[in-house]
Amino acid sequence: MRPPLWRVASEYVGAGKFIVLPERLLVGTEYGVQCVSRRPAPAKAVPKSQAGAPLWKASLGSRCVGLMAWENHAVIAACVKGLFVLSETGEQRWGTHSLKDLVHAPVPFRDGILMTTTTSIHYIEEWNGPKWRFDFPELLGTSVEQIRLVNLFELDGHIVAGAVDYDSGIGRVLVLDGSTGRKQWASDPGPISDLFPAGQAVFVWCQTGYGKFETRMTRLDGHEIWQRDFAGLGTVRPDGSLAMVVGSNESPTWDDWEYRQVSPTGKVELALKGTGRCPVRPLVRKDGAVYFLGSVLPMDLGGSRVDYTSFFAMPQEVLYQHLMGIRTQLPEYDVTLHRLRSGEDALEVIYQVSGSFSFADLQLLPRPASHGPHPHGGSPGQPAPDEAGEVVLCDGQDIIAVEG
Repeated sequence: MRPPLWRVASEYVGAGKFIVLPERLLVGTEYGVQCVSRRPAPAKAVPKSQAGAPLWKASLGSRCVGLMAWENHAVIAACVKGLFVLSETGEQRWGTHSLKDLVHAPVPFRDGILMTTTTSIHYIEEWNGPKWRFDFPELLGTSVEQIRLVNLFELDGHIVAGAVDYDSGIGRVLVLDGSTGRKQWASDPGPISDLFPAGQAVFVWCQTGYGKFETRMTRLDGHEIWQRDFAGLGTVRPDGSLAMVVGSNESPTWDDWEYRQVSPTGKVELALKGTGRCPVRPLVRKDGAVYFLGSVLPMDLGGSRVDYTSFFAMPQEVLYQHLMGIRTQLPEYDVTLHRLRSGEDALEVIYQVSGSFSFADLQLLPRPASHGPHPHGGSPGQPAPDEAGEVVLCDGQDIIAVEG
């Protein structure tokens, strides 16, 4: 394994949200947003691996739960108590405070954004207030005081969301009309654990817990295409197949989650045992290569086996607790970054580090075209044929880039 290309220390343990730009990183923190350079400070003779010169900080009054790049090099920050637009230098261009706590990153949609609070989805254009709003208690029941958003995305002009009651973990998947915010379809209640787009007008969703361990592919009109008896986290590959990392927290035999490549018809085409439990969604490269993380709790010979089995919280629940400011007691884990190249049938371990659950989504930063011969082959001005760029991950505090 090669050493990391660079490492940036974050001011937020469990740094759940960050944006990687060519020369800088924007990180959600306890107080707002932190901007650091991806390069060492010019006056310091430090190695490249110790990047992270501070550029600016924006104190926004509450914890940042999500970031989104915006036009003219601006960034939109969703904080627990409000939504803010920041300039490239960190100056606040616009902001509004929310009566309800925000729980998710802003999502781009048409000419505006989707903003999610503990009880509602709001569609905002031109910062003049919401064009429409959908209230989760209409779907989940008036007794639900706070939701945990599983995922939210646009699909063929519709909004697809998965939300569960924060207390019980029971919720639904719903499809909203993008123009009006009105409900078009909703699943039956269940322990929704993941949701992701899987092609034109279709999505995949999982249920984990309460005796359910299922994955379904469904159309926007609610028609079920297939259902399988496994669940986990997933994304879609360029050829239309699914890259899923599946596992359960209900048995020690599932301590090492499994990578499965699933065809659009629901057939498992490849199954490979990984190392550890997967806390975040797999990342897929344009050529079909897949990256995913696994976190292993090292065995303490003086401890109890109970600490390593079904009494441990699921990674998605721990992530949400961190974003909402609940300081869970997390021990140190061995975090492994796996890679599966397209067309191969064996996993590679390309990086390992000790840290907490890596909460932030994996990100791929393409390498800029070079102006001379590439050390591994390729024409001047073009990336090498096998050029992977940098895979960026978080070990719970530091943000790390490794050769992809």
